[in-house]
Amino acid sequence: MHKKLIGLFCVALMVTIVGCGASKPPLTTVSGTVSYDGKPLDGATVSLTPDGGDGTQRPANGITDGDGNFTLTTVFPDGEIVDGAVEGNYTVRVTKLVESEMPEGDGGPPSEDQDPSAEMMAMMGGMDENGNPMINTAESLINEVFGLPYQISQAWQNKCAIGPVETAAALKITLSSSGTGTVE
Repeated sequence: MHKKLIGLFCVALMVTIVGCGASKPPLTTVSGTVSYDGKPLDGATVSLTPDGGDGTQRPANGITDGDGNFTLTTVFPDGEIVDGAVEGNYTVRVTKLVESEMPEGDGGPPSEDQDPSAEMMAMMGGMDENGNPMINTAESLINEVFGLPYQISQAWQNKCAIGPVETAAALKITLSSSGTGTVE
């Protein structure tokens, strides 16, 4: 009888712990368009980084399609990816980099004469084949000012506010090769 009570207590405790997982804040659906020199920007990454807040805000990201359209998603610490962004103020970044080629190889384990850590770091972009650190070697296809995590001039107005969950947000990001841009 005593063992059954302990067993039931353990099951109840596990159910309580699983049921009381960290809750996620409500998200606002955010979509939009990006144009560059008057044309839709395809294959660009749009990133929103929280400006302070209460700690519930998380970065949100999206990739533009051929018409410059994007929808933002938020990744939570548990790995869940959810459409939308938490209400709050954000700094907007837009990047479009030259696609890098993956290192050649058969995907198998390295041979005995290869250094697996150096090969892995080279694949991740952390170090080159000589073990030297690689610093932002990807070439930008748009003005690099749009990818900075801060505002360097009034020419790139990269701040936005995402409203409450009840109102979906539509961002219109207009950029030019001269480094001017707005987020509406």
